Amino acid sequence: MYTFVNFFSQSFYQTNSTLTPPPSPTTASTLQHECNICKTSFKSQSGLTRHNTIVQKYNTRREGLYTLPLEAINEFKAQLVHVIQGKLKDHFSQSGKQTIYLPCLESLFFGVFEGYIHYYNYRTGSYKCFFQGPDAYTQIANLFDNPNWGRKFFDNNQQTFVVLFDALAESDANQESLFNQVGNWIPKNRLKRFNLPKLTVEWKYKKSREDAKKNRTSAGYISLRFCAQQI
Repeated sequence: MYTFVNFFSQSFYQTNSTLTPPPSPTTASTLQHECNICKTSFKSQSGLTRHNTIVQKYNTRREGLYTLPLEAINEFKAQLVHVIQGKLKDHFSQSGKQTIYLPCLESLFFGVFEGYIHYYNYRTGSYKCFFQGPDAYTQIANLFDNPNWGRKFFDNNQQTFVVLFDALAESDANQESLFNQVGNWIPKNRLKRFNLPKLTVEWKYKKSREDAKKNRTSAGYISLRFCAQQI
């Protein structure tokens, strides 16, 4: 297990003048009923408990989904690191939003991300995972068994990395009230509303259009969406 300090959530924000250090902890009344992963707030603890119970079910293999050998799972993890590294370029013009899209078996996706699935669409069969926050980089490093999965080093002490935490954006999101002017509770998803930096991993099943003789094909695809930044 990797226990190194998350460089990108701490040191970087202390050296870059455009961003601020991590904010002071928010009050318990603001975030005590918030999901740690998707940042959705709930009116009560029971609402959060129901949410967590549903998420646990998403990480249960459906009937008929076979289990792949560990060697195949680890090889695919290494391939994911390879394609992520390919998006980390050595020029500022190539920073910003990045998307990776490639074919992937459902059983292979589940073999890698089981336990991290946070969303499932019963109609389309698509899954989503979210990785965000000051500990997210270390979490993925442990998952991929690679401490440099999301950063690449270049000459002149430059490096490009996957952004998973922004202290200033977190501070702005934490300061928003959960209640409107008349005191009514406002449900919110801080991860989506404030566009907090994250790695989103999605698996979905896609079918092609029928050809002239009504033939069609289908396959599973995995996509990874994140933001890259250079220092």
